[in-house]
Amino acid sequence: MKYIEHMKVLTRYFNKKEEVETTVARLAEILSCSERHVKTIVNFLHQAGYVEWRIQRGRGKKPKLMLNYTHEEVHLKEAKQSVKMEKYQAAFFIVGQLEKKAQYTFQEWFRGYLGMTHKNIEDNDLDILRYPFYETKLSMDPLLIISRHDAHMVQQVFERLVEFNRHTGQLVPKIARHFESQDGKRWVFYLHKGVLFHHGRELTSEDVSATLERFLKEDNIKGNVIRMECVTRYSIVFQLKHADYLFPRYLSSLKASIIPIEVFKKDEEGFQNLPVGSGPFQLIRNDNEMIRLDVFQQYYGLRPWLDRVEVINTPALFQDDQSHPFRLTAPDTAWKEVRSIEEGADYITFNCRKSGPLQDSEFRRRICQIIDPEQFCLEGEMVAHSFLTQKSRELDLPVRSNAKQKLAGNVELKIAAQQIREGVNHEREAMILKQQLEQAGIEAEVEIVNAIQFKDPQVIEKYDLFVSGIALSDDRLLSVLTSIHSNQLSIFPCLDEDMKVFINKQVSKMKTFQDETARWNSYFEIEDYLKAQHAIIFLNHRIHTIYESESSQYANIELDSHGRVDYRAVWKK
Repeated sequence: MKYIEHMKVLTRYFNKKEEVETTVARLAEILSCSERHVKTIVNFLHQAGYVEWRIQRGRGKKPKLMLNYTHEEVHLKEAKQSVKMEKYQAAFFIVGQLEKKAQYTFQEWFRGYLGMTHKNIEDNDLDILRYPFYETKLSMDPLLIISRHDAHMVQQVFERLVEFNRHTGQLVPKIARHFESQDGKRWVFYLHKGVLFHHGRELTSEDVSATLERFLKEDNIKGNVIRMECVTRYSIVFQLKHADYLFPRYLSSLKASIIPIEVFKKDEEGFQNLPVGSGPFQLIRNDNEMIRLDVFQQYYGLRPWLDRVEVINTPALFQDDQSHPFRLTAPDTAWKEVRSIEEGADYITFNCRKSGPLQDSEFRRRICQIIDPEQFCLEGEMVAHSFLTQKSRELDLPVRSNAKQKLAGNVELKIAAQQIREGVNHEREAMILKQQLEQAGIEAEVEIVNAIQFKDPQVIEKYDLFVSGIALSDDRLLSVLTSIHSNQLSIFPCLDEDMKVFINKQVSKMKTFQDETARWNSYFEIEDYLKAQHAIIFLNHRIHTIYESESSQYANIELDSHGRVDYRAVWKK
C-alpha cells in the first residue's frame, strides 16, 4: 500500500491510458526519491497493474509509461483494499474526500460487499452476515444496558437461567434445566452441567449467586429476597419473604444474564467492551471499525446456523443504500415488507411530587386535554393509550385536544427529554410538547437528560415533565411492571405517596396470582389509575420495518422485541 502514494503523485502529471516517453531521472524528480528507488516503485506498480512500464531498446530511446487509473480511481482502489483489510474508517475517510460520482461508485461496490456471504477462512467454510450500523458505544455489561442495541447484543452473547417465549407465553429453561416451588416463597433452580463460559470455565451455581447478587439490588425485587444458597454445584435456592409466583420471570430479564464474576471484577471497564458470557455467540471484536461476533463452538444449546456476524461502524453517507438480506429500505417491489408495531410506547410523566402547579390534579387534567398525541406520531405509527398495542387498539377513541384553550399565565414548566445516547433521544417529542403548551399560554423549557440520570432524585426534582419511551421485552408483563414500579425510570419516582401506595398494593397482589389473565387485569388497573390521576399520558407506538427478498435463501427472518433481526434464528435453505 505504501507505493499507492507514489501512484497518486503520478496521476497529477500523467493522464490515464496516455502512453508517454519519460526518464527515470524525471520520475525521480516527480516522486522526490532516488533513481534507484524509482525503478523499484515503477516495477511494483507495473506488476500490480497500476501502470504499464516499457523499456525501449536502442540508443537514445526513453522508457514509456502509461497509467491505468485516474487520480480518483486510485483512491477508490485504495478504499476498497482498506475495506478488505477491515480498515473501514480509513476507507470511508478516503471516499469522503472524493467527488459525488466516485462516492456513488464506492457505494455500489460496498453494497455488494455487505450481506450474507460464504467464505473459506483457514480451511473453514463460514457463513457470515455483514451489515452497516451507525456509530454507537454499547453498554455490554448486562446490568447497564440502556438501548435496544445494547439489549440485542447482550441477548446474543449471554444466557440467563430462564427465557420467556413470547410466542407461547411460557418460561423456557436455559441455563436452568428445571425450577420449582411449593409455596411461592422457596424457589429451587437446577442447572445444566457442562455449560461453558466463552473463556472455557464451567458455569456453576456460584456464578448464578454472584451475578444475581448484583441484579437483586434493583429496587423492584430486592426487598423480597431473604437469601440465596448454593446447595450444590448445580443447584441454587432463593428464599423469599412473601410468596411471589412472578419471581422466576424476573430472572429472565436480560439484566439477569449470568456472568463470570472473576472476569468482571478483574477489569470492569474491559468487561463492558469485551464481555465474557455463555451465549451462542462470543464477542471477538468491538472497536472503532466493527463489532464482530463468532459462533461459540462449545455452546451447550442449539448451535446457530450463522458462523459470524460483522457489524461495521458506518457513516450515514454509506448507509442510505445498504444492502443485505435484511434491508432497511426496499430496492424494488420484489422485496417483501416485514413491519412490526413496537410493544411499548413513548409517554409523558407528570412530576406530581415537585412543588408547583403539577401537584394539582385539576391542572394536570387540563394539561392532558392540551396534549394531542396524534401530533407525536410519525408515518405508520399509532396513537398509544397503553404500553400494550392491543390495549391501545381496544381503547382507540378519537383524541380530544383543546390546544387553543388558554390556561392561567405566569406558569413555566421544565421538560426533560430522555436521551439513550448522543443523537438518540426524545428531543423531537419534547419540542412538540413545548409547542402545544405554549399555544395554550404555558412557557416551557426543554433539556436533554441522559436516561441513566433518571435514577437520581435530584434530577427528578428539577423537572416538571419527562418525555420518555420504553420498548418492552419478550415478557411483556414483567417489562411493563418493572417500568411502572422501578426507581430507575421516571414514572414511579414522580408519583405522590398515595399513588405509590396504590402501585405497591397492586404489584404485591399480582405476585400472588398464578393466573396470567388475573395478573394482566390487575396491571391494567394500574394504567387506568395513573391515567385517571393524570400522572401519565401515552403518546405513540413506534414502528420497525425491514425488507426481505421473496427469493432469498435465508429463512426465519423476523424482528425480535428490540426491533432487530435475531442472529440466533436465521438459517439458510
